Order: sequence, then C-alpha cells, then structure tokens
Amino acid sequence: MRREANVQDEIHTRGVRPSLARSSDLGKKWSPSTLFGPPLKNPVTGFQAVHFVGVSAKGTVIVSGFYNSSGIQTSGEGINWRPNEALIGRRETGAADISWTRYPSGTFLGEQFVEHGVFTRSGRIVLEIWGSAKKSENWQCGVLLTDDDGKTWRYRQVGYAADLALRDKAEEPVGYNEQTLFETQDGQLVSIIRGRQKLARLIDRKPSETYFSRAVSKDGGETWSQPELTNLAGTGATGTGLTLPDGSLLMAARIPHHVKTTWVKPEHANLYGLHLARSFDLGKTWTTERIFQRTPDGITFDNYYNAMNGQFIKLNRNRWMYAFGHFDVKRKIHRMLSFELAWK
Repeated sequence: MRREANVQDEIHTRGVRPSLARSSDLGKKWSPSTLFGPPLKNPVTGFQAVHFVGVSAKGTVIVSGFYNSSGIQTSGEGINWRPNEALIGRRETGAADISWTRYPSGTFLGEQFVEHGVFTRSGRIVLEIWGSAKKSENWQCGVLLTDDDGKTWRYRQVGYAADLALRDKAEEPVGYNEQTLFETQDGQLVSIIRGRQKLARLIDRKPSETYFSRAVSKDGGETWSQPELTNLAGTGATGTGLTLPDGSLLMAARIPHHVKTTWVKPEHANLYGLHLARSFDLGKTWTTERIFQRTPDGITFDNYYNAMNGQFIKLNRNRWMYAFGHFDVKRKIHRMLSFELAWK
C-alpha cells in the first residue's frame, strides 16, 4: 500500500499523469490537486494527457485525450512515429465516476492525439484528432463525430498533404495537426488548422513563418473543403474559438517565430506573446484585436512557448474567460493565466 502511494506520488510529481483541481470562485482559489484519468499501464515510461471537453445537452460530461506507453517526444527524430491510444471518457448524469474507453492505435489513426471539440446545436459532438495514419507518412488532422452522446465515434478527415517534399528535414513529419473549431450562426463548422514547415508558409523563405489554413464543413463535419492558407500567422491552435453575436470569429494564437516578418505588428517586435485575432468572413482573413506580450506582473513573453495553447470558458451569456499556460523554463515558472472577455 505504501509502495503504491509512493509510485503514485512520483507519477504526480513527474507530470506524466494529469491532475484535477476545482475552483468555485472563477479561479481565484483552488482545491488541492488529485490524480485524474485512467491508470497508467506503464507508470515508469507512460505519458498521458486528458482534458475536459464539456457537458452535452443530456448532461453527460465528455473528456478526451491520449496515452503513449513509451513517453512522448516533441522534437527531433523522436516525433516521426508515436503510435498511441485514444482516450475518451463519459460520465452520465447521476454517475459517480467517469467511464473510460481506450481506442488502440489504428482505430482512427496510428497516432491519435485527441483534443477538444464543440457541442453543436444539433446535438452532435465533434472532437479534433491528428497524427500519422502509418509510419513514415505525414500528419493529417480530422474529427471524431458522435450522434449518441459519446457512446460511439467515427473518424472524418479534415486535411492531409502526403507530399514528403513539404518537409524541411527528411526524418521529421509535417502536415496538418492542431485545429481550432467554430460553429457559425448558420450551422457550418470552420476549422482553423495549424500546419508545419513548407505546408504553412505563404512563401518558401528563411526565416520561416507559420500560417494557419482554413477548411469548412456544411454537413456537421462529415465532409470538408480542401484546406487553404489564410493570412493568420501563429503557432499552436486552441481547441475551440468563439463565434461572437455579430457572427465574427475570435481566436487566440501564439505569436510565431520571426514576428518581424509577419503582418502581425506587436508593440515590441523582439517579444512573443498571445495574439487575439478576429475574422468577419468566416475565417478567410483576420485582423488583430489585441496582443499580450507581458504577464499581469510584468514578466515578458520572450519565446513562443511562454503563452501556451489555452481554452475559452463560458462564464455567462455575454462573458467568457480565456485560460492558458504560462511556461517559462528560464525563470522556473509553470502556472495558469487568464483574462476575461465581455460584450453587451
């Protein structure tokens, strides 16, 4: 018993298994954190990521994520093939615990990085997923769809570019990966997609830039238009964006590499940060609403990892919060930051 507790404490400390904390005052104070998610199959090398998606119209809590038994690498040759299990959890109204389903590698893709998603007005739930279908292929992005409150899921591809010449390095895959989903006022789904290397440049030049692409579905995610580059520069895509009352789209993205060469005009060109961008034509073109380059206590964002991918959280009808991770290895800071948005 004591040995098991020590193992769990070590897992918690190393950060390979997510934690859960609760707040009843909009994030001012938090409960002590507890381990969250299904047990690790391999507590020594396993890596697990899970996150809340939301609550369905029937009151079912949906949670998504992935598990990799051999850890997770984010750069270098180690990212060329990371087969993993997709994780989807459900807790129906009245149930005490979340019920987890593991989907083995190859169920939807070979690599199955399941992210957030949207609960559409029709009742369909749409989750984002990305990864390589097979070893040596480029990444593709897609969606998982359910019409039975998360009991069963089907995969639909959103974007894939097979050409290996799109890679800057032969051993590193590129392709479409993270997405930001919007449901428009007329029921369309818009996906703003992060791409890598040559796939995500307006022109092939050094220093390189990363630009988002856009795809649209008019049938609830079953079929999608071919992704096309937008003028929105950024790296990292938050799971869902906001469709504002006037029909415009609002998105948060990290300012990319070499910001001096993009259309984004921050106050301090040598700093990175968080870019709030808005589109009035369903994601085809974007303009800057606001750029954050410092924390509330004055710490500068001096690299593009400082302001990590976040999430919009609804507080009431006309008020939202955007919460994101502040990761600063140099200053040994790992915390959450947030700001609120409101409109009349």
